[in-house]
Amino acid sequence: MKRVACFALLLCIMSCTNSPKVKEEAGDWLQGGDPTEITCWGIGDIELEDSYDILVEKAGLDHVKQDSLFKEGMFERVITRVWPDTEKEIIVHWKEKEAPLATIEMLELRDSSSVYHFTNGLKIGSTLQDLIKENGGIEFSFYGFGWDYGGTVTDFNSGKLSNNLPCFQGVLALPREAYEDAGAGEVMGDKLIKSSHPFFSKFNPRLVNIKIKSVG
Repeated sequence: MKRVACFALLLCIMSCTNSPKVKEEAGDWLQGGDPTEITCWGIGDIELEDSYDILVEKAGLDHVKQDSLFKEGMFERVITRVWPDTEKEIIVHWKEKEAPLATIEMLELRDSSSVYHFTNGLKIGSTLQDLIKENGGIEFSFYGFGWDYGGTVTDFNSGKLSNNLPCFQGVLALPREAYEDAGAGEVMGDKLIKSSHPFFSKFNPRLVNIKIKSVG
């Protein structure tokens, strides 16, 4: 819906000018823009305002797979995997527990080869140091590693990411060799860890999960 409003505004501008530049930019918008961009209204062609039927229209029934999400052994919600098992995969979390599925709770990326990215360059595989840089150098907090919510960012501490991407939630993971280090216990378990912890000067966690939630 947000894109439709933008299209309408752009077409209105076009009707008032013969500028080649305006027409060129309008063409880019009408073609959908960057199909790999992550924004606060969606990921690529999939938007937070889409229903299940719209997903099928956009991706095709053969590229949409229903599944369920379980946390700590308990059913949590219905999910839909769009373009499953590919670099384009987007996981859709629904508010509804059963059909009809009409309200998206969040969109998720977790494939290590995911093609999607924010305009600031953050993507699956970005490092902890990349996040700190894009947060304006401000430290932030996340859960300790080694359990179901391990590495989940809880607060960007009013940094740039809090303001510029309020819809963004991320999960970090340590490299395998970090678990064998004698100091690993300091960043493990159900507790909050600061991004400035000395352990991360030796081992740099990477972003392995991106979630986009509605902030409206």
